[in-house]
Amino acid sequence: MDKKALIVRFSSLGDVVLTSCLFEPLIKKSYKPYLLTYPPYGELFGDDPRVEVIQTKKEELFKNLERLKGFDLYLDMHKNLKTFMLRLILRGTWKSYPKESIRRRLAIRLKAFRRPYSVVEAYLKAIGEENYRPSIMLSEDRLGRLRRTYGQDYVAVSPGARYKKKRYPYFKEVILGLKREGYRVVLVGAEGECEGLEGEKLCGKLSLLDTAGVIKLAKVFVGNDSGLLHVARAVGTKAVQIYGGTHPTLGFSLFPDEGKVLFKNLPCQPCSLHGKGECRYGSYECLEIPPEEVIRLISQVNC
Repeated sequence: MDKKALIVRFSSLGDVVLTSCLFEPLIKKSYKPYLLTYPPYGELFGDDPRVEVIQTKKEELFKNLERLKGFDLYLDMHKNLKTFMLRLILRGTWKSYPKESIRRRLAIRLKAFRRPYSVVEAYLKAIGEENYRPSIMLSEDRLGRLRRTYGQDYVAVSPGARYKKKRYPYFKEVILGLKREGYRVVLVGAEGECEGLEGEKLCGKLSLLDTAGVIKLAKVFVGNDSGLLHVARAVGTKAVQIYGGTHPTLGFSLFPDEGKVLFKNLPCQPCSLHGKGECRYGSYECLEIPPEEVIRLISQVNC
């Protein structure tokens, strides 16, 4: 490969993970993929020989532009003011994806704009490809170490999400039900997200890459519409995705072969683009999903 392609996606976790769907098609087109992102997201690709990561802090992005020059292709997977400035400064050949920003914002208010959309499929359109999936490669050494320490074939539960409207409130009941049915439960996520829950708690105890490894060793992953859900699909672990204040039309739903989606499809969903804020009705009806329904789908995915 004598050509280089720079994928630009600064944040957040799920969005960065989904850019991995571009690695294989770029390699097929004889490009060496590079990824420009913010820490800690680049850590996820520490074992992945397909991509080279350029990780930069927000405040240092424009301080050392020399390392960003000379790429044969630039892929703008963020499409914000910073990437617009990079385009002006770096020049070169840039491609981007159909972000559908206006349509997605209109979908918050108008049902007519809630149509199927996938960020993965949109990313691939930037390079004229389709039918690739996000993928994160993990070393056998890492997986062996994690397997010896934590075992495998458990249900990985990630109860966290950045915003309250995306956090399912009945994980405690789900975990108790899983344990009654004989499942072993391992909790993953950021520090503090496992408080008040039973199970083997690894929240805040692992690096991002080791967390990905623990998820890969699980038989099923269950979580909210948040970053670790996309890590699960990228490491090939079947998942159950619980929607709250967001909506599949925003682009982050699992494909059918990646697991199951729990979504009430209320008239008020989505109520915001990222799940920010409080429920306008105060009821959080979108998250009132019986724990038994979550457990049933976990059992289906595990078949």
